[in-house]
Amino acid sequence: MAEISDTKIHLNLEIDKDEMYWEQRARANWLKLGDKNSAYFHKWAFVQRRANTISKLETDEGIEIEEGAEIMATATTFFQDLFKSRGMANASKVLEGIEGKISYEDNEFLVSSFTTEDIQVALKEMGPTKAPGADGFPALFFQRYWHIVGKEVTDSCLGVLNDKRPVEDFNKTDVVLIPKILRPTKMINFRPISLCTVVYKVIAKAIVHRLQTVIDKCIDKVQSAFIRGRLISDNVLLAYEILHTLRQKRAGKKGIMTVKLDMSKAYDMVEWGFIEEVMKKMGFVREWVELIRRCVSSISYAVNINGRRGSLFFPTIGLQQGDPLSPFLFLMCSDGLSSLMRTARREGLLRGAKTSRSGPEISYLLFADDCILFGEASSRGAEILRNILQVYESCSGQCVKFSKSTVFYSPNTTDVNKDAVSKLLGVRTATSPERYLGLPNMVGRKKKELFQSLVDRALMRIEGWSNRFLSHGGKEVFIKAVLQAIPTYTMSCFLLPNLLCRTMESIFAKFWWQKGKGRKGGLGFRDLAQFNIALLAKQGWRFLTNPNSLVVQVFKAKYFPRNDFINSQLGNKHSFVWRSIWAAKGVLEKGLKWKVGTGMNISISRDLWVPSCVNSRLLTVVDGSSLISVAELIDSQSRKWNKEVIRHTFAADEADRILRIPLAKVPHEDFRAWSGEQSGEFLVKSAYKLLQSFDPRAYAVQNVYKEFYRKLWKLPTKVKIFVWKVSWNYLPTRVNLFHKKLLADASCPRCGLATETVDHLLRECPLSVAVWSYIPDVNHTQFSFLPFIQWLTKTIDTLHPDLCHIFCGTLWAI
Repeated sequence: MAEISDTKIHLNLEIDKDEMYWEQRARANWLKLGDKNSAYFHKWAFVQRRANTISKLETDEGIEIEEGAEIMATATTFFQDLFKSRGMANASKVLEGIEGKISYEDNEFLVSSFTTEDIQVALKEMGPTKAPGADGFPALFFQRYWHIVGKEVTDSCLGVLNDKRPVEDFNKTDVVLIPKILRPTKMINFRPISLCTVVYKVIAKAIVHRLQTVIDKCIDKVQSAFIRGRLISDNVLLAYEILHTLRQKRAGKKGIMTVKLDMSKAYDMVEWGFIEEVMKKMGFVREWVELIRRCVSSISYAVNINGRRGSLFFPTIGLQQGDPLSPFLFLMCSDGLSSLMRTARREGLLRGAKTSRSGPEISYLLFADDCILFGEASSRGAEILRNILQVYESCSGQCVKFSKSTVFYSPNTTDVNKDAVSKLLGVRTATSPERYLGLPNMVGRKKKELFQSLVDRALMRIEGWSNRFLSHGGKEVFIKAVLQAIPTYTMSCFLLPNLLCRTMESIFAKFWWQKGKGRKGGLGFRDLAQFNIALLAKQGWRFLTNPNSLVVQVFKAKYFPRNDFINSQLGNKHSFVWRSIWAAKGVLEKGLKWKVGTGMNISISRDLWVPSCVNSRLLTVVDGSSLISVAELIDSQSRKWNKEVIRHTFAADEADRILRIPLAKVPHEDFRAWSGEQSGEFLVKSAYKLLQSFDPRAYAVQNVYKEFYRKLWKLPTKVKIFVWKVSWNYLPTRVNLFHKKLLADASCPRCGLATETVDHLLRECPLSVAVWSYIPDVNHTQFSFLPFIQWLTKTIDTLHPDLCHIFCGTLWAI
């Protein structure tokens, strides 16, 4: 028996290894919390391999190549030519508009010695099973065996970072090709991804952690990606607001054009020398620029096709797609375009777009490697833009594909000017410019048609994954991590129609039940309409807390110039994005509270400052004069509330609430805080919970069985799903099948003594009673007098968590 037990243990270990191998091959990172399911992993790995296998290539001359060695040689030659410098023009004109923003203190911090802790933090942040580099070691290896390899890895990384040791050996990178289209045959239809070694990524991440602390100082505020405190959705909101304004511009002699640029191989064409020049002009010291230069220029590539590696070659331009440094270096590169645009505006050559008379004028918006330019729709405006882009290209290597770029005109633009622009720039005219921003068109179509693409994407992801490949545990994670994430980006900017939310929830429910009727109750699937409001409330929170951001400046100048967002009005001729964000204002009103410091900024009659007060708006009069601010209720000397004034002014219950508000001993600026979090910072999660708390349908069950559900979520996935089904009588017992006319006999197939209800199955059947007799630690008869559902929830409520696991595991085993 001991030998059999030992063999079983070793067999299970080998099965676990096999599961982990196929999980990594499948690249289904969303299934971290699902049940292990080899059939699913095998299927997904097969699909991935079939999609990524390159069986033939077509050369520029139109010749088809199918032999492996020739495919490898063709691909290697393509990338050798792609990563070859074309020469860099004099960058003085580009550098002219860049200011030195990096201070002496910033540089002192950047070049200070890196420590062991910097290395460990960088490693911990890495995805354990992300694709490994040429050495074959994933981050999981280093994380799990750090006690063995940690010292050697740390010494190597610190040697590069602090002692200027060469980094070439760690920067040997595989280039793998990801298809952009189905069954591609041309090299331009593949996206190259660099698989860096883990050691190099640790070095790069350590550098990035320091660079992130200063990058916002030197990157233009029109760039919204990769910088703390900025969201790419900020520029999406701005772009839609500007397009909404331009559509209403029907008068005036000069029209405005919006040009969406398509950059050719954006990361791959960056000139290293240009980035160095830009960094120096920004104020980075020579030692820091040299460290980054060594990382970027030490790379060597080998193309990896169908699992085979080609020969090494050494590039002279380009940024690696998988390098943690690349996004930030690209921002510095694109700041060269910002510099040229700023200079042109300063010299009066460019005319941007404004959403209101008092709002800022915007001539360009950057979305990482995407760019939207605004200018005068005329031959002069087009020529100025083209000259700027040509100068930028000659210095940075960034090449604009005008044939794939698009332009949109305000309605007052004449046909003559449209023809002139199209001729000079060679761009296509966009009838639906929103589509080129990755979001649906908001004009001229019925709402239910606007977001059909979201429904189509969800159905496409579901198609093919049936009960054969996903258990209920896998489906739960698939719905939460994949399907419900599909509309999230859109919902963070736009208020989806309720009909669309219900349609998508119906699709998820059908997938969950596989052609069964969708039911709700306790499993934690989001209410999409409420989650939509919670996401939009985040934008409203940013309107309150980031007044200096460009998006807030634009919306404030147009919609609430004399108030803050909480006290704003919807207004006339509003855009769809403003109406969407404004719809979430009510959530903020319910969850916001003022932290009283001096009271000078808080109006008694307007601001929400008293917890649990009706509408939190107090209209009061003392001695015939309206109180303006809360400061008049505070004794500035003792830093205490003026009880006499408060009790004389307010009703007793209101006065008590005010006096319970704590005051800081040292005066500080008043600021708003989010009541849903102890930190006071807004979280979408807590806003969603707040909305749920006002929905009696959502919490009617959870409030009654709060402890039951709290323990249920901590069970293994398959056991959790099973117990949840039991609690709702969703098991295919013979009684349930009989009621659905799927069986003629409802009696228990094990004992034949009674009908097979869920109660009989798990509590009363002699075989089940026998099983429970072997579990002496769990007294399953303690509440035997209660109906089954009450027995189940009451038992789980009262059991210690460890015994709860045993109890629920026994139910599942039965």
